[in-house]
Amino acid sequence: MKKKLPIIIGICIFIYAVIFGIIIAGTILLPAYVYENEKLIASELNAVNKLKYYQTVHDGITTISCSKMTGMETVWKYSASEDVTIQMYYTLQVTDGKAKLIFVPPGDASVLLAEQDSAAPKSTVSDAAPATEQQCTLDLKKGRNKIKIVCEKGTSFELSFHAASL
Repeated sequence: MKKKLPIIIGICIFIYAVIFGIIIAGTILLPAYVYENEKLIASELNAVNKLKYYQTVHDGITTISCSKMTGMETVWKYSASEDVTIQMYYTLQVTDGKAKLIFVPPGDASVLLAEQDSAAPKSTVSDAAPATEQQCTLDLKKGRNKIKIVCEKGTSFELSFHAASL
């Protein structure tokens, strides 16, 4: 029995190490591969590493500020009981890195709303790309609709948005 105990302990340690490795790979490595992966973006998964991420909602306007983000995060969800059309107003400003705003209707491929790269032409007044409010019409399908922010490694951004009925 004393000879079997070290073997059992060794097997348990090995199993825990494998599980720990899988968890670490999923939380650290997966977000870095999300940006160009349409299937992952359209999934229910949120794979994100973020630093100094602040989200507030005031008078129906959601504002998000993040100093460093890698991966994707669902920032808006709406469960529609029937098909409906809304107007979405948003402002995305990327100060470092690359980010995109994606609309994901139920059962469909994702739709790109906005994409911005900090390497894009800058304003002569600011070091950041210009932040202008954009608008789009979203056809929400019956079921769970969502909007995700997807960022390449170490992206800094500010996002604000709100929706209005048509």
